[in-house]
Amino acid sequence: MWQDKVSIVTNKEISPEYFKMSLEAGKIAKIAKPGQFLHIKIDDMPFLRRPFSLHRMYNSNIDIFYHVVGKGTQALSQKESGAKLDILGPLGNGFEIKEIKNQVLIGGGIGIAPLFALAEALVNTSTQICVIIGAKTKERLLCEEDFAKLGCKVQVATEDGTGGKKGMATDILKDILLSLPPTETILYSSGPNKMLAEVSRVANVASVSCQISLEETICCGVGACLGCVVKTATGYKRVCSEGPVFKSDEILLGS
Repeated sequence: MWQDKVSIVTNKEISPEYFKMSLEAGKIAKIAKPGQFLHIKIDDMPFLRRPFSLHRMYNSNIDIFYHVVGKGTQALSQKESGAKLDILGPLGNGFEIKEIKNQVLIGGGIGIAPLFALAEALVNTSTQICVIIGAKTKERLLCEEDFAKLGCKVQVATEDGTGGKKGMATDILKDILLSLPPTETILYSSGPNKMLAEVSRVANVASVSCQISLEETICCGVGACLGCVVKTATGYKRVCSEGPVFKSDEILLGS
């Protein structure tokens, strides 16, 4: 884990209210793993650091995605190239990569962000990668072309039907898992807890191994404050230090 002041390379709006920021963070980029996150201090505003999933790590750069939903992310969206940010990372436990024939990735909304770093790691293995992307509308679909360029088979769903299949990403997941042998398939997911609960249920019914990345409010980022605990089958665990990635059958979502 490093704390460093790094330069913003680019900070661009890629869809209404959704931004992609590239940071020159060589120390962290070299050791970061898919599923981990950065904790970023935004100026001298009276806020705690904010957690951001690692979207991509390459050369000496790290990319993050973020959705402008409040004063902190609004301030972040105004940052220009060359500005400095105080970051802490990489934090948390990431995805456990396994070389299994069929790799299925499913993300909802901004939750698709960490799955791209995972897909980049998986393309170097002898596996087939299927990516399912869900969003409310077509304009909120993220990374569809990027995943396709990696060679992934991509399917999308939107709640209003403006892009891909009308409905939920988990509807597509059910059909895909029916066609794949459980012992040769692994599932990775990131997104809202409601979606993760359904992904976990579907994976359990299909007897498919599944890892989920939780979206929780994170305060300290290092496991000290206990502000991000979640209920698991073996007691409460800290998302920031023992997650954010967990096995789906370990987490009691909605409990």
